[in-house]
Amino acid sequence: MKEMKNKRVFVTGATGFVGAHITKHLIEQGAVVTVLIERCDSSSYFSLCGLEKQVNVYYGDISNGKLIEQIIVEQKIETIFHLAAVALQDLAYKMPKVTFEVNIVGTYNILDAARLHMDTVNSVLVASSDKVYGDSDILPYKETLPLQGSNPYDVSKVCQDLLARSFYHSYGLPVVVGRFGNIYGPGDNNFNRLIPGTIQRLELGESPLIRRPKNGVFKRDFLYIKDIVNAYMYMLYNIEKEDVVGNAFNFGTGIATDVETVVNKIKTVMGLENIPSNVQESEVSEILAQQLDPSKAFERLGWKAEYSLDAGLAETVKWYREALNK
Repeated sequence: MKEMKNKRVFVTGATGFVGAHITKHLIEQGAVVTVLIERCDSSSYFSLCGLEKQVNVYYGDISNGKLIEQIIVEQKIETIFHLAAVALQDLAYKMPKVTFEVNIVGTYNILDAARLHMDTVNSVLVASSDKVYGDSDILPYKETLPLQGSNPYDVSKVCQDLLARSFYHSYGLPVVVGRFGNIYGPGDNNFNRLIPGTIQRLELGESPLIRRPKNGVFKRDFLYIKDIVNAYMYMLYNIEKEDVVGNAFNFGTGIATDVETVVNKIKTVMGLENIPSNVQESEVSEILAQQLDPSKAFERLGWKAEYSLDAGLAETVKWYREALNK
């Protein structure tokens, strides 16, 4: 494991769910962390953990390329975790222009600023998604499959993914891309998402919502937040290897679980099996089933998911119940 003490790290999207967990972990490891914040919700995990008092904060937008370069120069940044994005499918569907500006132009700004300062920047980790594979008939996804996203969010992640790897192949920028499954865990305050939304509704005595497409059921590869943090660190620790740098890696459990099963598991953990679910037809066109093959990450990075869905949900429910009661 690389020593992170006093390493100068820049995290974009730090106030988001995953970004806050990454930032917290880096601080605990002794890194000097700088973040770019547009705005911060007081109920976010970032705020609840008091992270703004433990990092260097710049206020601004990911679309401001000059500000990003200023941060890299002033803070002598060595490592970049690029997680800033419009991350919600429904929002991306309604706001494609904003989605493309943030996810594509923002990613370009990060990569180009890093390219101009490779004298200090030695690693860039970019968050991609399993959505880049689109509605593929081949499951589980392997990294060799074509990238064929079709809706605004999926296409924006494809562009992020390709942009990042192109900067390695064209300019030698040390980049690694992570393609992640559906992430869950303590601190996600977006209650439109399945797991936090289900916990909140059940805690209030309300029926949880299950969205069901016309042609089947949604199945996803659910990955616990602690496994995500480990995935990023394993990418960073191994970035100097020839078979790692410039590559994209799948991170998932390798198991696809339908959303109704997830909801029922949450009911069991909470002891609220008697509350019926509210099943509604999905209004947004989404990929039906997704499942990642994480074998490349295990073979080249030594990473594998440590948390089962049951174990992850148990920790998640415990945290939300305490937080909601407060």
